[in-house]
Amino acid sequence: MRINRYLLYAAIASGVFFSSCSDFLEEETNPNALSPALFWQSEEDIMKGLTSVYAALQPNINWAAPYERYIVIDNYRSDEVTFRDDVTSWMDIASFTNESTNGVSVDEWQNLYMGINYANQCIDNIPNIPEEEGDESLREAKRQGIAEARFLRAYFYYRLYLNYGERIPIYLHQLEGTDEEFYPSQAQPGELTSLIETELKEVQSDLPEEYPSEEDKGRATRYAAAAILGKFYMFQHELSKAEAEFKKIVDQEGVLFDLMENWADNFDGMHKNNKESIFEVQFTGDESGGHSEYNLFTVHLGPFGLDGAYEEAYPSEWLFNVMKTDLTAEGEYSTRLLNTIIFDDPNCRPFYYEEGKSFKDYHPEGRFYWHKYVTWSEGMSSHWSTSFFNVPLVRYADILLLYAECLNDRGATQEAIGYINQVRQRVNVPDLPLTMTKDEVLKHLQDKERPCELALEGSRWYDLIRWGITESALRAHEKPHIENYVDTKHKLFPIPHSEFLLNPDWEQNPNFSK
Repeated sequence: MRINRYLLYAAIASGVFFSSCSDFLEEETNPNALSPALFWQSEEDIMKGLTSVYAALQPNINWAAPYERYIVIDNYRSDEVTFRDDVTSWMDIASFTNESTNGVSVDEWQNLYMGINYANQCIDNIPNIPEEEGDESLREAKRQGIAEARFLRAYFYYRLYLNYGERIPIYLHQLEGTDEEFYPSQAQPGELTSLIETELKEVQSDLPEEYPSEEDKGRATRYAAAAILGKFYMFQHELSKAEAEFKKIVDQEGVLFDLMENWADNFDGMHKNNKESIFEVQFTGDESGGHSEYNLFTVHLGPFGLDGAYEEAYPSEWLFNVMKTDLTAEGEYSTRLLNTIIFDDPNCRPFYYEEGKSFKDYHPEGRFYWHKYVTWSEGMSSHWSTSFFNVPLVRYADILLLYAECLNDRGATQEAIGYINQVRQRVNVPDLPLTMTKDEVLKHLQDKERPCELALEGSRWYDLIRWGITESALRAHEKPHIENYVDTKHKLFPIPHSEFLLNPDWEQNPNFSK
Protein backbone atom coordinates (compact mmCIF):
# COMPACT_ATOMS: atom_id res chain seq x y z
CA MET A 1 0.00 0.00 0.00
CA ARG A 2 1.73 3.16 -1.22
CA ILE A 3 0.24 5.26 1.53
CA ASN A 4 2.26 3.32 4.09
CA ARG A 5 5.46 4.74 2.62
CA TYR A 6 4.32 8.13 3.85
CA LEU A 7 3.71 7.17 7.47
CA LEU A 8 6.69 9.30 8.43
CA TYR A 9 4.73 12.29 7.20
CA ALA A 10 1.77 11.73 9.49
CA ALA A 11 3.58 13.64 12.21
CA ILE A 12 4.42 16.39 9.73
CA ALA A 13 0.81 16.67 8.66
CA SER A 14 -0.28 16.84 12.29
CA GLY A 15 2.23 19.60 12.82
CA VAL A 16 0.71 21.52 9.93
CA PHE A 17 -2.73 20.97 11.41
CA PHE A 18 -1.79 22.18 14.86
CA SER A 19 0.12 25.16 13.52
CA SER A 20 -3.16 26.42 12.13
CA CYS A 21 -4.65 26.10 15.63
CA SER A 22 -1.84 27.89 17.40
CA ASP A 23 -1.18 30.75 15.02
CA PHE A 24 -3.84 32.83 16.73
CA LEU A 25 -1.72 32.77 19.90
CA GLU A 26 1.29 34.26 18.11
CA GLU A 27 1.80 37.92 17.27
CA GLU A 28 3.76 37.00 14.16
CA THR A 29 3.98 33.93 11.99
CA ASN A 30 6.60 31.51 13.24
CA PRO A 31 9.15 31.21 10.42
CA ASN A 32 9.93 27.67 11.55
CA ALA A 33 6.31 26.52 11.34
CA LEU A 34 5.13 24.66 8.25
CA SER A 35 1.88 26.43 7.48
CA PRO A 36 -0.92 24.91 5.36
CA ALA A 37 -0.20 27.45 2.61
CA LEU A 38 3.37 26.18 2.35
CA PHE A 39 2.60 22.48 2.80
CA TRP A 40 -0.10 21.89 0.20
CA GLN A 41 1.75 22.25 -3.10
CA SER A 42 1.67 18.98 -5.06
CA GLU A 43 0.08 15.59 -5.64
CA GLU A 44 2.62 14.08 -3.26
CA ASP A 45 1.35 16.40 -0.53
CA ILE A 46 -2.15 14.99 -1.06
CA MET A 47 -0.78 11.55 -0.23
CA LYS A 48 1.07 12.85 2.81
CA GLY A 49 -2.05 14.59 4.08
CA LEU A 50 -4.24 11.54 3.49
CA THR A 51 -1.74 9.38 5.36
CA SER A 52 -2.43 11.30 8.55
CA VAL A 53 -6.13 10.54 8.10
CA TYR A 54 -5.63 6.84 7.36
CA ALA A 55 -3.23 6.64 10.31
CA ALA A 56 -6.09 7.69 12.59
CA LEU A 57 -7.74 4.34 11.80
CA GLN A 58 -5.09 2.47 13.72
CA PRO A 59 -4.68 4.47 16.12
CA ASN A 60 -1.13 4.07 17.43
CA ILE A 61 -1.12 7.12 19.68
CA ASN A 62 -0.89 4.96 22.78
CA TRP A 63 0.56 1.49 23.17
CA ALA A 64 -2.73 -0.43 23.40
CA ALA A 65 -4.89 1.96 21.37
CA PRO A 66 -5.68 -0.41 18.46
CA TYR A 67 -6.65 -3.15 20.91
CA GLU A 68 -8.77 -0.74 22.90
CA ARG A 69 -10.66 0.46 19.84
CA TYR A 70 -11.24 -2.75 17.95
CA ILE A 71 -11.38 -5.27 20.79
CA VAL A 72 -12.31 -3.51 24.04
CA ILE A 73 -14.78 -0.95 22.64
CA ASP A 74 -16.22 -3.10 19.88
CA ASN A 75 -16.32 -6.46 21.69
CA TYR A 76 -15.99 -6.35 25.49
CA ARG A 77 -19.60 -5.29 26.03
CA SER A 78 -21.02 -8.17 23.97
CA ASP A 79 -22.00 -11.69 24.97
CA GLU A 80 -19.09 -13.11 22.96
CA VAL A 81 -16.36 -11.98 25.37
CA THR A 82 -15.36 -12.40 28.99
CA PHE A 83 -12.26 -10.84 30.50
CA ARG A 84 -9.47 -11.22 33.01
CA ASP A 85 -9.42 -8.80 35.94
CA ASP A 86 -6.52 -6.58 34.95
CA VAL A 87 -6.93 -3.15 33.30
CA THR A 88 -9.52 -1.20 35.28
CA SER A 89 -10.81 0.93 32.41
CA TRP A 90 -11.37 -2.21 30.29
CA MET A 91 -13.06 -4.04 33.15
CA ASP A 92 -15.37 -1.09 33.78
CA ILE A 93 -16.55 -1.12 30.17
CA ALA A 94 -17.11 -4.88 30.16
CA SER A 95 -18.92 -4.83 33.51
CA PHE A 96 -21.02 -1.71 32.74
CA THR A 97 -19.54 0.41 35.54
CA ASN A 98 -17.86 2.93 33.24
CA GLU A 99 -18.39 6.65 33.74
CA SER A 100 -17.52 9.84 31.86
CA THR A 101 -13.89 9.76 33.00
CA ASN A 102 -13.16 6.27 31.64
CA GLY A 103 -9.82 6.46 29.85
CA VAL A 104 -10.79 4.19 26.96
CA SER A 105 -13.92 6.10 25.94
CA VAL A 106 -12.16 9.44 26.50
CA ASP A 107 -9.23 8.40 24.28
CA GLU A 108 -11.57 7.07 21.59
CA TRP A 109 -13.46 10.38 21.53
CA GLN A 110 -10.22 12.33 21.21
CA ASN A 111 -8.71 9.98 18.62
CA LEU A 112 -11.80 10.10 16.42
CA TYR A 113 -11.94 13.87 16.50
CA MET A 114 -8.24 13.99 15.71
CA GLY A 115 -8.93 11.89 12.62
CA ILE A 116 -11.81 14.19 11.71
CA ASN A 117 -9.53 17.20 12.05
CA TYR A 118 -6.92 15.63 9.77
CA ALA A 119 -9.65 14.85 7.24
CA ASN A 120 -10.95 18.41 7.41
CA GLN A 121 -7.48 19.75 6.72
CA CYS A 122 -7.33 17.67 3.55
CA ILE A 123 -10.82 18.69 2.50
CA ASP A 124 -10.11 22.39 3.05
CA ASN A 125 -6.63 22.53 1.52
CA ILE A 126 -6.48 20.04 -1.35
CA PRO A 127 -8.64 22.31 -3.56
CA ASN A 128 -6.03 25.07 -3.14
CA ILE A 129 -3.12 23.08 -4.58
CA PRO A 130 -2.03 25.01 -7.70
CA GLU A 131 -2.74 23.40 -11.06
CA GLU A 132 -1.16 23.93 -14.43
CA GLU A 133 -3.51 24.16 -17.36
CA GLY A 134 -4.35 20.74 -18.71
CA ASP A 135 -2.97 18.82 -15.71
CA GLU A 136 -5.72 16.23 -15.61
CA SER A 137 -3.69 13.86 -13.44
CA LEU A 138 -3.46 16.38 -10.61
CA ARG A 139 -7.10 17.37 -11.01
CA GLU A 140 -8.15 13.71 -10.69
CA ALA A 141 -5.85 13.20 -7.70
CA LYS A 142 -7.45 16.20 -5.98
CA ARG A 143 -10.96 14.96 -6.67
CA GLN A 144 -10.21 11.48 -5.39
CA GLY A 145 -8.18 12.76 -2.41
CA ILE A 146 -11.08 14.88 -1.22
CA ALA A 147 -13.43 11.91 -1.61
CA GLU A 148 -11.11 9.66 0.45
CA ALA A 149 -10.90 12.29 3.20
CA ARG A 150 -14.68 12.73 3.22
CA PHE A 151 -15.17 8.97 3.43
CA LEU A 152 -12.80 8.64 6.36
CA ARG A 153 -14.38 11.61 8.11
CA ALA A 154 -17.80 9.99 7.67
CA TYR A 155 -16.45 6.72 9.06
CA PHE A 156 -15.09 8.50 12.15
CA TYR A 157 -18.44 10.23 12.66
CA TYR A 158 -20.15 6.86 12.17
CA ARG A 159 -18.08 5.41 15.03
CA LEU A 160 -18.92 8.42 17.17
CA TYR A 161 -22.60 7.98 16.37
CA LEU A 162 -22.56 4.27 17.30
CA ASN A 163 -20.86 4.83 20.64
CA TYR A 164 -21.76 8.38 21.74
CA GLY A 165 -25.07 9.04 20.01
CA GLU A 166 -26.25 12.04 18.03
CA ARG A 167 -25.67 14.89 20.50
CA ILE A 168 -22.04 15.50 19.66
CA PRO A 169 -20.29 18.49 18.04
CA ILE A 170 -19.82 18.46 14.27
CA TYR A 171 -16.70 19.98 12.71
CA LEU A 172 -16.65 20.39 8.93
CA HIS A 173 -13.51 22.54 8.60
CA GLN A 174 -9.99 22.56 9.98
CA LEU A 175 -9.60 24.23 13.34
CA GLU A 176 -8.48 27.84 13.34
CA GLY A 177 -8.64 28.54 17.09
CA THR A 178 -11.95 30.41 17.13
CA ASP A 179 -14.27 30.65 20.11
CA GLU A 180 -16.87 28.67 18.22
CA GLU A 181 -14.46 25.75 18.04
CA PHE A 182 -13.81 25.78 21.78
CA TYR A 183 -17.49 26.21 22.60
CA PRO A 184 -19.36 24.30 19.88
CA SER A 185 -23.01 23.46 20.02
CA GLN A 186 -24.21 19.88 20.14
CA ALA A 187 -25.71 18.48 16.98
CA GLN A 188 -29.48 18.48 16.88
CA PRO A 189 -31.33 15.17 16.35
CA GLY A 190 -30.98 14.09 12.74
CA GLU A 191 -28.11 16.43 11.95
CA LEU A 192 -25.31 13.89 12.42
CA THR A 193 -27.15 11.03 10.75
CA SER A 194 -27.92 13.25 7.77
CA LEU A 195 -24.24 14.17 7.46
CA ILE A 196 -23.08 10.53 7.58
CA GLU A 197 -25.65 9.44 5.00
CA THR A 198 -24.98 12.34 2.64
CA GLU A 199 -21.20 11.98 2.74
CA LEU A 200 -21.18 8.22 2.19
CA LYS A 201 -23.61 8.56 -0.72
CA GLU A 202 -21.88 11.45 -2.44
CA VAL A 203 -18.29 10.20 -2.29
CA GLN A 204 -19.02 6.92 -4.05
CA SER A 205 -18.90 8.43 -7.53
CA ASP A 206 -15.49 10.01 -6.83
CA LEU A 207 -13.89 6.91 -5.32
CA PRO A 208 -12.39 4.21 -7.56
CA GLU A 209 -13.86 0.74 -7.83
CA GLU A 210 -10.48 -0.79 -7.07
CA TYR A 211 -6.76 -0.07 -6.92
CA PRO A 212 -4.91 -2.22 -9.48
CA SER A 213 -1.54 -1.55 -7.85
CA GLU A 214 -0.73 -3.72 -4.85
CA GLU A 215 0.90 -0.79 -3.09
CA ASP A 216 -2.42 1.09 -3.10
CA LYS A 217 -4.52 -1.78 -1.74
CA GLY A 218 -6.27 -0.79 1.46
CA ARG A 219 -7.32 2.67 0.36
CA ALA A 220 -11.00 3.51 0.31
CA THR A 221 -13.10 2.42 -2.66
CA ARG A 222 -16.68 3.22 -3.61
CA TYR A 223 -17.63 -0.24 -2.32
CA ALA A 224 -16.11 0.49 1.09
CA ALA A 225 -18.33 3.57 1.21
CA ALA A 226 -21.35 1.51 0.12
CA ALA A 227 -20.59 -1.09 2.81
CA ILE A 228 -20.33 1.43 5.64
CA LEU A 229 -23.43 3.23 4.38
CA GLY A 230 -25.30 -0.08 4.28
CA LYS A 231 -24.25 -0.91 7.85
CA PHE A 232 -25.33 2.58 8.90
CA TYR A 233 -28.74 2.00 7.31
CA MET A 234 -29.03 -1.33 9.17
CA PHE A 235 -28.45 0.50 12.43
CA GLN A 236 -31.12 3.01 11.37
CA HIS A 237 -33.56 0.15 10.60
CA GLU A 238 -33.75 1.22 6.96
CA LEU A 239 -33.20 -2.22 5.49
CA SER A 240 -34.47 -1.45 2.01
CA LYS A 241 -31.84 1.28 1.67
CA ALA A 242 -29.21 -1.04 3.14
CA GLU A 243 -30.13 -3.75 0.64
CA ALA A 244 -29.50 -1.38 -2.26
CA GLU A 245 -26.02 -0.57 -0.97
CA PHE A 246 -25.11 -4.20 -0.33
CA LYS A 247 -26.36 -5.20 -3.78
CA LYS A 248 -23.74 -2.94 -5.34
CA ILE A 249 -21.12 -5.16 -3.71
CA VAL A 250 -22.83 -8.49 -4.28
CA ASP A 251 -23.12 -7.64 -7.98
CA GLN A 252 -19.31 -7.54 -8.09
CA GLU A 253 -18.91 -11.14 -6.93
CA GLY A 254 -16.42 -12.96 -9.09
CA VAL A 255 -15.16 -9.65 -10.44
CA LEU A 256 -13.88 -7.69 -7.45
CA PHE A 257 -15.06 -9.71 -4.44
CA ASP A 258 -15.47 -13.30 -3.36
CA LEU A 259 -15.06 -15.51 -0.33
CA MET A 260 -11.55 -16.79 0.36
CA GLU A 261 -11.35 -20.53 -0.11
CA ASN A 262 -9.67 -20.88 3.29
CA TRP A 263 -11.61 -18.99 5.98
CA ALA A 264 -8.54 -18.60 8.22
CA ASP A 265 -6.60 -16.76 5.51
CA ASN A 266 -8.53 -13.64 6.45
CA PHE A 267 -6.68 -13.40 9.76
CA ASP A 268 -3.20 -14.88 9.31
CA GLY A 269 -1.41 -11.73 8.12
CA MET A 270 -0.20 -13.46 4.97
CA HIS A 271 -3.24 -12.63 2.82
CA LYS A 272 -3.84 -8.94 3.42
CA ASN A 273 -6.35 -6.99 1.32
CA ASN A 274 -7.54 -10.21 -0.30
CA LYS A 275 -10.61 -10.73 -2.48
CA GLU A 276 -12.85 -11.00 0.60
CA SER A 277 -11.63 -7.70 2.00
CA ILE A 278 -13.79 -4.63 1.48
CA PHE A 279 -12.08 -2.37 4.00
CA GLU A 280 -9.44 -3.15 6.59
CA VAL A 281 -7.07 -1.25 8.86
CA GLN A 282 -3.51 -1.50 7.60
CA PHE A 283 -0.55 -2.58 9.75
CA THR A 284 2.81 -2.95 8.00
CA GLY A 285 4.90 -4.30 10.87
CA ASP A 286 7.45 -1.54 10.30
CA GLU A 287 9.65 -0.99 13.36
CA SER A 288 12.28 1.21 11.72
CA GLY A 289 12.90 4.77 12.87
CA GLY A 290 10.90 4.29 16.04
CA HIS A 291 7.75 3.24 14.19
CA SER A 292 5.33 0.84 15.86
CA GLU A 293 3.31 -0.33 12.88
CA TYR A 294 1.76 -3.29 14.65
CA ASN A 295 -1.42 -3.86 16.65
CA LEU A 296 -0.40 -6.11 19.59
CA PHE A 297 -3.63 -8.14 19.38
CA THR A 298 -1.75 -11.42 19.75
CA VAL A 299 0.08 -10.40 22.91
CA HIS A 300 -3.15 -9.20 24.54
CA LEU A 301 -5.38 -12.10 23.48
CA GLY A 302 -2.87 -14.92 23.61
CA PRO A 303 -3.16 -17.34 26.57
CA PHE A 304 -0.54 -17.58 29.32
CA GLY A 305 0.58 -20.84 27.73
CA LEU A 306 2.11 -18.67 25.02
CA ASP A 307 5.06 -17.36 27.00
CA GLY A 308 4.80 -13.57 27.26
CA ALA A 309 1.13 -13.26 26.32
CA TYR A 310 -1.28 -11.37 28.61
CA GLU A 311 -4.49 -13.44 28.31
CA GLU A 312 -6.67 -10.35 28.71
CA ALA A 313 -9.91 -11.77 27.28
CA TYR A 314 -11.66 -15.05 26.56
CA PRO A 315 -14.46 -16.36 24.36
CA SER A 316 -17.64 -16.61 26.41
CA GLU A 317 -18.98 -20.03 27.28
CA TRP A 318 -22.10 -19.20 25.27
CA LEU A 319 -20.06 -18.50 22.14
CA PHE A 320 -17.99 -21.65 22.61
CA ASN A 321 -21.11 -23.77 22.96
CA VAL A 322 -22.67 -22.18 19.86
CA MET A 323 -19.55 -22.71 17.78
CA LYS A 324 -19.27 -26.36 18.85
CA THR A 325 -22.54 -26.90 16.94
CA ASP A 326 -20.89 -25.51 13.78
CA LEU A 327 -20.20 -28.96 12.34
CA THR A 328 -19.13 -29.95 8.87
CA ALA A 329 -21.00 -32.37 6.64
CA GLU A 330 -18.76 -35.09 8.10
CA GLY A 331 -19.74 -34.15 11.66
CA GLU A 332 -16.38 -32.56 12.51
CA TYR A 333 -15.74 -29.15 14.03
CA SER A 334 -15.64 -26.46 11.34
CA THR A 335 -12.58 -24.43 10.48
CA ARG A 336 -14.45 -21.42 11.90
CA LEU A 337 -14.39 -22.94 15.38
CA LEU A 338 -10.88 -24.37 15.09
CA ASN A 339 -9.48 -20.98 14.09
CA THR A 340 -11.62 -18.82 16.37
CA ILE A 341 -11.11 -20.63 19.69
CA ILE A 342 -8.15 -22.56 21.14
CA PHE A 343 -9.44 -25.65 22.94
CA ASP A 344 -8.47 -29.25 23.54
CA ASP A 345 -8.91 -30.83 20.13
CA PRO A 346 -6.24 -32.55 17.98
CA ASN A 347 -7.22 -30.43 14.96
CA CYS A 348 -6.85 -27.14 16.83
CA ARG A 349 -3.17 -26.24 16.71
CA PRO A 350 -2.17 -22.62 17.32
CA PHE A 351 1.19 -21.45 15.99
CA TYR A 352 3.10 -21.89 19.25
CA TYR A 353 2.46 -25.64 19.64
CA GLU A 354 5.70 -27.54 19.14
CA GLU A 355 5.80 -30.76 17.15
CA GLY A 356 4.51 -33.64 19.24
CA LYS A 357 2.89 -31.39 21.86
CA SER A 358 -0.80 -30.70 22.39
CA PHE A 359 -3.24 -28.63 24.44
CA LYS A 360 -2.41 -30.28 27.77
CA ASP A 361 1.26 -29.29 27.42
CA TYR A 362 0.35 -25.60 27.46
CA HIS A 363 -3.03 -25.10 29.11
CA PRO A 364 -5.09 -26.30 32.08
CA GLU A 365 -7.76 -28.88 31.33
CA GLY A 366 -11.16 -27.55 30.32
CA ARG A 367 -10.04 -24.01 29.45
CA PHE A 368 -10.52 -22.26 26.12
CA TYR A 369 -9.01 -19.11 24.61
CA TRP A 370 -9.10 -16.87 21.58
CA HIS A 371 -7.47 -18.23 18.45
CA LYS A 372 -8.66 -15.54 16.03
CA TYR A 373 -5.94 -12.84 15.99
CA VAL A 374 -3.57 -15.16 17.90
CA THR A 375 -1.56 -16.03 14.79
CA TRP A 376 2.00 -15.70 13.59
CA SER A 377 4.26 -17.22 10.95
CA GLU A 378 8.04 -17.24 10.94
CA GLY A 379 9.32 -14.20 9.08
CA MET A 380 6.15 -12.14 9.48
CA SER A 381 7.79 -9.85 12.03
CA SER A 382 10.71 -9.81 14.42
CA HIS A 383 8.65 -11.52 17.13
CA TRP A 384 5.15 -12.97 17.45
CA SER A 385 4.16 -10.21 19.88
CA THR A 386 4.45 -7.51 17.21
CA SER A 387 1.50 -8.78 15.21
CA PHE A 388 0.91 -6.86 12.01
CA PHE A 389 -2.03 -8.61 10.38
CA ASN A 390 -4.60 -6.11 9.17
CA VAL A 391 -7.84 -5.65 11.08
CA PRO A 392 -10.91 -6.30 8.88
CA LEU A 393 -13.63 -3.69 9.22
CA VAL A 394 -15.85 -5.18 6.52
CA ARG A 395 -15.53 -8.60 4.87
CA TYR A 396 -17.55 -9.90 1.94
CA ALA A 397 -18.95 -12.67 4.16
CA ASP A 398 -20.40 -9.99 6.44
CA ILE A 399 -22.00 -8.28 3.44
CA LEU A 400 -23.55 -11.56 2.24
CA LEU A 401 -25.11 -12.17 5.65
CA LEU A 402 -26.38 -8.59 5.94
CA TYR A 403 -27.76 -8.77 2.40
CA ALA A 404 -29.52 -12.01 3.32
CA GLU A 405 -31.00 -10.32 6.38
CA CYS A 406 -32.39 -7.54 4.19
CA LEU A 407 -33.87 -10.00 1.69
CA ASN A 408 -35.44 -12.03 4.48
CA ASP A 409 -36.90 -8.90 6.05
CA ARG A 410 -38.90 -8.15 2.90
CA GLY A 411 -40.04 -11.74 2.52
CA ALA A 412 -37.52 -13.07 -0.02
CA THR A 413 -36.61 -15.79 2.47
CA GLN A 414 -35.52 -18.56 0.09
CA GLU A 415 -33.22 -16.15 -1.74
CA ALA A 416 -31.83 -15.05 1.62
CA ILE A 417 -31.13 -18.66 2.62
CA GLY A 418 -29.14 -19.07 -0.58
CA TYR A 419 -26.72 -16.32 0.43
CA ILE A 420 -26.39 -17.71 3.96
CA ASN A 421 -25.64 -21.12 2.49
CA GLN A 422 -22.95 -19.57 0.33
CA VAL A 423 -21.15 -18.51 3.51
CA ARG A 424 -21.69 -21.93 5.07
CA GLN A 425 -20.48 -23.85 2.01
CA ARG A 426 -17.11 -22.13 2.19
CA VAL A 427 -16.48 -23.89 5.54
CA ASN A 428 -18.18 -27.17 4.50
CA VAL A 429 -21.11 -26.71 6.88
CA PRO A 430 -24.40 -28.22 5.60
CA ASP A 431 -26.90 -25.98 3.85
CA LEU A 432 -29.90 -24.60 5.67
CA PRO A 433 -33.18 -25.99 4.34
CA LEU A 434 -35.13 -23.71 2.03
CA THR A 435 -38.26 -24.46 4.06
CA MET A 436 -37.15 -22.25 6.97
CA THR A 437 -39.55 -19.44 7.84
CA LYS A 438 -38.71 -15.76 7.92
CA ASP A 439 -38.57 -15.73 11.72
CA GLU A 440 -36.40 -18.85 11.80
CA VAL A 441 -33.90 -17.31 9.39
CA LEU A 442 -33.58 -14.14 11.44
CA LYS A 443 -33.17 -16.18 14.60
CA HIS A 444 -30.48 -18.27 12.91
CA LEU A 445 -28.57 -15.15 11.86
CA GLN A 446 -28.81 -13.74 15.36
CA ASP A 447 -27.93 -16.86 17.35
CA LYS A 448 -25.70 -18.87 15.03
CA GLU A 449 -24.45 -17.65 11.67
CA ARG A 450 -23.20 -14.18 12.48
CA PRO A 451 -21.56 -15.23 15.78
CA CYS A 452 -19.84 -18.21 14.13
CA GLU A 453 -18.63 -16.25 11.12
CA LEU A 454 -17.78 -12.90 12.73
CA ALA A 455 -16.83 -13.53 16.36
CA LEU A 456 -14.47 -10.87 17.78
CA GLU A 457 -14.72 -8.77 14.62
CA GLY A 458 -16.70 -5.99 16.27
CA SER A 459 -20.15 -6.78 14.90
CA ARG A 460 -21.96 -8.52 17.75
CA TRP A 461 -22.49 -5.60 20.17
CA TYR A 462 -23.89 -3.33 17.47
CA ASP A 463 -25.97 -6.18 16.04
CA LEU A 464 -27.61 -6.71 19.44
CA ILE A 465 -28.49 -3.02 19.65
CA ARG A 466 -29.99 -2.77 16.18
CA TRP A 467 -31.97 -5.98 16.71
CA GLY A 468 -33.35 -4.56 19.98
CA ILE A 469 -32.30 -7.64 21.98
CA THR A 470 -29.27 -6.34 23.89
CA GLU A 471 -30.49 -6.87 27.44
CA SER A 472 -32.35 -10.12 26.77
CA ALA A 473 -29.34 -11.66 24.99
CA LEU A 474 -26.86 -10.57 27.66
CA ARG A 475 -29.07 -12.04 30.38
CA ALA A 476 -29.85 -15.25 28.51
CA HIS A 477 -26.17 -15.81 27.77
CA GLU A 478 -25.12 -14.99 31.36
CA LYS A 479 -22.91 -12.04 30.60
CA PRO A 480 -20.71 -11.41 33.67
CA HIS A 481 -21.87 -8.44 35.75
CA ILE A 482 -25.16 -8.22 33.86
CA GLU A 483 -26.72 -6.94 37.10
CA ASN A 484 -25.01 -3.60 36.38
CA TYR A 485 -26.47 -3.24 32.89
CA VAL A 486 -29.13 -0.56 32.36
CA ASP A 487 -30.69 -0.74 28.90
CA THR A 488 -31.46 2.99 28.73
CA LYS A 489 -27.88 3.82 29.70
CA HIS A 490 -25.22 1.41 28.53
CA LYS A 491 -25.90 1.21 24.81
CA LEU A 492 -23.85 4.41 24.58
CA PHE A 493 -20.71 5.72 26.19
CA PRO A 494 -20.98 8.97 28.14
CA ILE A 495 -19.64 12.13 26.57
CA PRO A 496 -16.26 12.70 28.30
CA HIS A 497 -16.33 14.70 31.51
CA SER A 498 -13.66 17.07 30.19
CA GLU A 499 -16.01 18.35 27.48
CA PHE A 500 -18.38 19.75 30.11
CA LEU A 501 -15.65 21.86 31.67
CA LEU A 502 -15.80 24.12 28.61
CA ASN A 503 -19.41 23.39 27.69
CA PRO A 504 -21.36 22.95 30.94
CA ASP A 505 -24.72 23.41 29.22
CA TRP A 506 -24.28 20.39 26.98
CA GLU A 507 -26.62 17.45 27.53
CA GLN A 508 -25.00 14.25 28.78
CA ASN A 509 -26.11 10.89 27.40
CA PRO A 510 -29.00 9.35 29.39
CA ASN A 511 -28.33 8.29 32.99
CA PHE A 512 -24.66 9.31 33.00
CA SER A 513 -23.36 12.18 35.11
CA LYS A 514 -21.37 14.98 33.52
